[in-house]
Amino acid sequence: MCVLNFATPARAADCIEKACIDVYTQDGKIVIEGRKGTGPIQKKAVAPAPTISRKAVVKKVAPPPKPKATGIAKPKIVIARKKPIVKRRVLPKVTASAQSLSDKLVEILPTAGIAYSPAFEPLIKVPVFFWCDIPPVVTKKIEIVGEFVEVSLKPTFIWHYGDGVIFVTQKAGGPYPDGEIQHTYSNQGHYLIELITSWDGEFTVQGVTSRIAGKIESVSILPITVVAAPTRFTPPMQFLRK
Repeated sequence: MCVLNFATPARAADCIEKACIDVYTQDGKIVIEGRKGTGPIQKKAVAPAPTISRKAVVKKVAPPPKPKATGIAKPKIVIARKKPIVKRRVLPKVTASAQSLSDKLVEILPTAGIAYSPAFEPLIKVPVFFWCDIPPVVTKKIEIVGEFVEVSLKPTFIWHYGDGVIFVTQKAGGPYPDGEIQHTYSNQGHYLIELITSWDGEFTVQGVTSRIAGKIESVSILPITVVAAPTRFTPPMQFLRK
């Protein structure tokens, strides 16, 4: 097994006898690419070559005209016949070139769903608990060009609470009372929560582990309305006794 970047032609020769695997990020997706062989890149399913048939081309030859008699002596008429000339068309020799196995798989990572408690109009100066539904580790095992590739990805969460406060963690959080991600709003109002999930990881082929080039970020947004606690007037005890 060989791990390489196919953009480097000098190293592409390493894929002659063994498969070369590359895992990278592109357009917000994980791309797993594999190649084996030195010929032109082909997909797994290769169409059979067309059958070439050879036919003989026969040229027709007209017989010569009969000689005219003079009336003095009847000459012996000899008709000469030539064998037909057969011309054969020479077809070019077809040689099968070497072919390579090449395949590319694209994996889309999940987008986080956001939740918070209390779910209805949380109060100012009271902690709000946040969490998302992304697991701490995402693993995938994929077969490509005869090799098994195991991909392991870990998320990092960047919470923007909408009031200028940012919190970075690798934990997904949880509801009240054990959730690790909490935030207290000082002023009432409407806020927009923005959660950026940044993925980082590695892949393993035949016991060799390599880092995945690049990162993937996904964004989830959820509005929240924070209200002030209602004000209640409580009269002194002496007025209640009358």
